[in-house]
Amino acid sequence: MTEYYIPAGPGEAEFVEKRSRFIGHALPVTTEEEALAFIAEMKSKYWDASHNVYAYIVREGGIMRYSDDGEPQGTAGIPCLDVLLKEGVTDLCVVATRYFGGILLGGGGLVRAYSHTAKIALDAGQVVTMQLCAIAEAKCDCTFHHSDKTLL
Repeated sequence: MTEYYIPAGPGEAEFVEKRSRFIGHALPVTTEEEALAFIAEMKSKYWDASHNVYAYIVREGGIMRYSDDGEPQGTAGIPCLDVLLKEGVTDLCVVATRYFGGILLGGGGLVRAYSHTAKIALDAGQVVTMQLCAIAEAKCDCTFHHSDKTLL
């Protein structure tokens, strides 16, 4: 792979859907341990939230994980992961926090809301392209000879 996409930096964004508040956080990570530490930090920060859904992709080792965190199966974590895959981004962890607003969104509504949360968090952190531009090889003599005491 000569080209891939990574987050330029952390991102945070939120929106409200039928009185439920969704907060998205995206953080660049290079290891699974960094992703798990970020998830733990967000769960601690938003301990009173209804759900702290996550998805992450780590390029080294091809690691992909997600969690619905109590939402109906397939309505939260997978949609977040799908956004990362669709955008082609790697080395990123997204946590989507939901404060339930009292109105059920239904399966389709949850998928749309969590997908949107992941996307706006990713957009807030921006994405950069990593690409191998050129390979250069230089050969040089390690000995240094000079005829006088002056240095160039």
